[in-house]
Amino acid sequence: MKHLHKIPPLLLLAALAGCATMPAGPSVNVLPPQGKSFDTFRSEDATCRQWAEGQQGSPIQEKYDQNLATGAVAGTAIGAGVGAAIGSASGHAGAGAAIGAASGLLFGTAAGSNAGQVYGREAQRRYDNAYVQCMYSYGNLVPGQQRRVVAAAPPVAAVAPPRVMPPPPPAALSVPEDYPPPAEVYFDDAPEFIYSPSLNMYVAVGVPYDLFYTGNEYFYFYGGRWYRGPFYDGPWVFAPRRSYPPAFLRYRIGNIRRFREAEFRRYERDRAHYDGRIHRPEFRGERRHRER
Repeated sequence: MKHLHKIPPLLLLAALAGCATMPAGPSVNVLPPQGKSFDTFRSEDATCRQWAEGQQGSPIQEKYDQNLATGAVAGTAIGAGVGAAIGSASGHAGAGAAIGAASGLLFGTAAGSNAGQVYGREAQRRYDNAYVQCMYSYGNLVPGQQRRVVAAAPPVAAVAPPRVMPPPPPAALSVPEDYPPPAEVYFDDAPEFIYSPSLNMYVAVGVPYDLFYTGNEYFYFYGGRWYRGPFYDGPWVFAPRRSYPPAFLRYRIGNIRRFREAEFRRYERDRAHYDGRIHRPEFRGERRHRER
């Protein structure tokens, strides 16, 4: 019977450890735009979940457990000391220390659990922000947000056309009217590209964009279509099929992303001894906005 007083604190510790509310996924609603297949949307969702998890730093459950354990240990030690001091006055220092340790464990565990819950809410907020930014960059719809729409220029008075009209732009660089322009890309620093032998090109890692570098030009996949440009941040123009690198003709975007992730995992395991090729373009400074 003398050990029964130790059971409730241990049960409370286990119960509080199971009350952690960690972000197992996004708590925001994102919808695919009209015309996008569900397989494409599901692939983008998986990529953005992985991206959002990578922005959390250390594992969230580990941080919660650390807060819980720290509070329990500190509370037990303080409670034992106070209980021993009170018990010694009545000639029962050992019993007082045991009672104080049990009480300290209760309060310390509760304090640690509260700190862990606060951290969990903040982690969910950061996770949702990163996930929404990633899904928005793929052209998906986020309820409550609207994409910027450029107002049409006001009509001007008709004037006589010049006698000599300039030639139309090359067909390879024109964008069909029913194709929307790609989303703008933003970088705080030049993105890092690693070479994928399976694709025979460089793939951008650590960014929420499908960017590829062939050695001569950059390709950007957005809205189910490929765009090309001279730099990693554009300007982008629609890429006709005849300009595709061989990998784009051989594989669908889902397989291309899997090849990229496989090489990225090999790179992440040991960056210091990574034996693959790396391409780091020169940073272009503040991003130049695409002309509209």
